[in-house]
Amino acid sequence: MTRDEIGQAVRDAHTEFLATLAKIPDDVIVRERVMDWWSLKDILGHVTVWYLVALEFIREYQRGDTPTPLGFGQSDDEVSAYNKRQVVLRRDYALARVRAELDAAYRDLLAAIAKLNDADVRRQLPPPWDAGDNLERLIAVNTYLHLPEHIAQIRKWKSTPRV
Repeated sequence: MTRDEIGQAVRDAHTEFLATLAKIPDDVIVRERVMDWWSLKDILGHVTVWYLVALEFIREYQRGDTPTPLGFGQSDDEVSAYNKRQVVLRRDYALARVRAELDAAYRDLLAAIAKLNDADVRRQLPPPWDAGDNLERLIAVNTYLHLPEHIAQIRKWKSTPRV
């Protein structure tokens, strides 16, 4: 993908994510559990965390550094533990703060992507990254390839009758 296509994919996924949440009252976003113990507000904060991860990878690259892996493999347990820690950190944030953090992370991410060029997004990252790892992949897995999972969860929750 080109830099512009990546930016558009991020915008499209983000727009669909927000549309899925449209017309849900704030008190429901804060209160209702969508998956396990996660509220809709928790999902907003979770998406923010992964936008910030993608943003930090880009910033490290732009400084001339190799993006630093998060320190865990692809183990579902390690990723779940990381996700849980991040959700717990934001659990007591007001909804307005969670939304503001999401908006800022999204805006900053798009601005960072816009400063890249097509060669930047395609360039193989050096070790400790694996073959095929480049900024395109790091952005994708943390944004537009990640959001459909949560969009589907929210849609399923919305379609489930509540007592």
